[in-house]
Amino acid sequence: MTINMNNKIQILLILISLTFINEANCQFKLDTYAIDGVNVIDVKNRRIIENQTLVIENDIISGIFDSNNYNKPDSIQVMNFRGHFVVPGLIDAHVHLATNPSKEDNFEVTKKRLEYLLKNGITTVRDMAGDTRYLNYLSRQASLDNILSPDIYFSALLAGEFFFKDPRTKLAAQGFESGKAPWMHGINTNSNLSQIIAEAKGTGATGLKIYADLDKTLVKRIVQEAHSQELKVWAHATVFPARPSEVNQSGVDVMSHATYIAWEGEKEIPSDASHRFRKLEKFNISNSAFQTLMEEMKSNQTILDATISVYKRRFPDSTLYKYGVALTKLAHQNKVKIGVGTDKPLMDLTVIAPIFQEMNALQEDVGMEPIDIIRAATIVNAEMLGKENEIGSIEVGKKANLLILKSNPLTSINNVKSIEVVIKNGRLFNTN
Repeated sequence: MTINMNNKIQILLILISLTFINEANCQFKLDTYAIDGVNVIDVKNRRIIENQTLVIENDIISGIFDSNNYNKPDSIQVMNFRGHFVVPGLIDAHVHLATNPSKEDNFEVTKKRLEYLLKNGITTVRDMAGDTRYLNYLSRQASLDNILSPDIYFSALLAGEFFFKDPRTKLAAQGFESGKAPWMHGINTNSNLSQIIAEAKGTGATGLKIYADLDKTLVKRIVQEAHSQELKVWAHATVFPARPSEVNQSGVDVMSHATYIAWEGEKEIPSDASHRFRKLEKFNISNSAFQTLMEEMKSNQTILDATISVYKRRFPDSTLYKYGVALTKLAHQNKVKIGVGTDKPLMDLTVIAPIFQEMNALQEDVGMEPIDIIRAATIVNAEMLGKENEIGSIEVGKKANLLILKSNPLTSINNVKSIEVVIKNGRLFNTN
């Protein structure tokens, strides 16, 4: 049976009549169906493949065919989205969902935030340090689609012991002595890293976040032990006093915050992160240290989680944003892999989603092409998680996390917002 659909109202009415509906979640599930006549954004090869039919079985893309040659069987539903564009579901690689689950991040509030993210096309997020007891629960609910939510991957945080004076660490580890929770642990030269990292992995974390107040020797030891236990390592670009080049040389998988890379041009790095916003003595993008670092990051396949738009919001009159833009541009010119992370609190759910703000900044200020920005928000972010074989591109055998768009996103990154339907784990979601 082939279904012609002109707008979202039609698709929802037809699905209501044809399939199981979870009315509370406004989601629709078909065991097997096809999306016909779409233009597929192939992020791996930076191209559009026109007039394709995607066959989805349960939560997997089971086939991709030229629509002109596809024999439409009567046994499955075939939905005609001719002229639409399909991109992989977006991944926000830097969110904070669980800093204080007892208050401002309580379950009812968090559910609304997660629904907002999903309806804006985000099918996966990477949480960058929070209460993993809570994140484990949210992750399970999301993976089972019991709540409207992106799939959730999260980190456990390691830092120097001094850092745990930060009140946020106490909120995210209530019930534990500060710096002693398995997911938020203080480190010194005598720490049993093997045990501490094993306990961190036991929280369900996909990776470790190295935050601050660690020297290069400790950073390298953490990375080696974490990798031996098959954990990703995600670090701030400067760990204070470890400078960006030292962080990169330690073998981390991801470096967060392009603005922090500016410290590579300084002779001395503050000994602790409480001085991270101290005025730099001098910033010169032509400093050869920055070029050398970018070449080393490319060689090591280190991904830059740039998060530039958060600095535009927090410090609109500051040079920090300009530093971040200049360094992200240099990274892009040197073919360093760049991801899309927002690091923005979701306080107002009526405004443009933070991920679109970050993508716009990468186009307008950094000068990245739309295809490279879409790659950053999909396959590159999937690599951050170590999930590039499961999500992040439109390929047979990968999870059916997709956005059906009305307009071509390769002509303008703003067209990524023209979402007709969100598909996550094979389920079609109402974005109204």
